Amino acid sequence: MKKLWRNNKILVILGAILAVCFIAILIVVLKYFVGSRNSKYGNRFDNMKTVIKEKEQNEYIKKVEESSTVEKVRLRVSHKTLYISITFKDDIKLEDAKKVADESLVLFSDGIKETYDINFTISGKTFEILMGARNASGNGLLWSNNTPVDEAQ
Repeated sequence: MKKLWRNNKILVILGAILAVCFIAILIVVLKYFVGSRNSKYGNRFDNMKTVIKEKEQNEYIKKVEESSTVEKVRLRVSHKTLYISITFKDDIKLEDAKKVADESLVLFSDGIKETYDINFTISGKTFEILMGARNASGNGLLWSNNTPVDEAQ
């Protein structure tokens, strides 16, 4: 053993360093990449105080569809964002469609509005698709620019 140590001191030390580094890398990979997380988003949604229930979603859809100008409403929840798609009938103007979407926010409780970001997509036969958004800490809806496309182009 002494002869091996005397002839290969550098190789033995480098081998020991390599073994320690390999073990450290293995621990890091197992802890951070293979860990036992239940959700692919981690734990950032664990402390959500208000969660929208399916009953509330169905009530919202039902009440908005009661409007004579609305054809179809879809609502999808993705963690902290509500995606709402409203399709309007032929006889509605863009400003009236925006007003319907904005007024539909009162159907949500304050807890839901303070927890979730809300994204609207509205469409109709008289205007193109328009998107609006409301941040959980915001007050009203902000709409994208809906510049009409000329048919001559």
